[in-house]
Amino acid sequence: MEKKTDFKALSNKAKAQYIWDYYKWPIVLTVAIVSFVVYMIYHYVTYREPFLNVIMINCNDSISATADGFDEFLTEYGYDPKESPVSLSSSLHFSEGEYSMSYNDYQVLTMMIAAGDQDLFFGTGNVFTDYAEQGALIDLSTVLPAELLEQYQDSLLYSTDGGEADSYPCAIEITDNAWLKKNNYYDTCYFGIFYQNHNLEASVQFAEFLLGYDSK
Repeated sequence: MEKKTDFKALSNKAKAQYIWDYYKWPIVLTVAIVSFVVYMIYHYVTYREPFLNVIMINCNDSISATADGFDEFLTEYGYDPKESPVSLSSSLHFSEGEYSMSYNDYQVLTMMIAAGDQDLFFGTGNVFTDYAEQGALIDLSTVLPAELLEQYQDSLLYSTDGGEADSYPCAIEITDNAWLKKNNYYDTCYFGIFYQNHNLEASVQFAEFLLGYDSK
């Protein structure tokens, strides 16, 4: 007959090993549940709804690009970066003429735009111009000062929204912008505001901040 282990007689190390050997999976499960609950509580307490949602395609550093560059704008316009965070999606990259290699990114981008609530759109290449010309972006002449658009009149991208309306300026090609270069987002890119945005006031404020940055 097997002698029952005298738990009290074991050393502290042996007690720990005994408990682990016999109760390993209940311990693992309990720790996992507690960790998940703590994470959910922390996430709920610290979560802040994005103040602006930004999509950047084909940016210079698609892997490590962060929204930290937008803190300058937030601070200048009196917003607290901690209370009014910017959500940046910068991982999408599209190779010109290689549709098959970018198929998943096309799907992701299409779903993000179709879902709405995206505010600002930066990018390069035919992918950006295709979405812009198909009506994904707002008519800039309805939200930006005429004198500001006049400064960029030779860099405006126009959309006819499928030929159903008169053409309108939907995006601007921006070259050698100090803010974009300082944050290593782009050297040259297109910029526009999504038609289905969720914070038009802040989107317009940012557009004025960006387009007027070099004149400060």
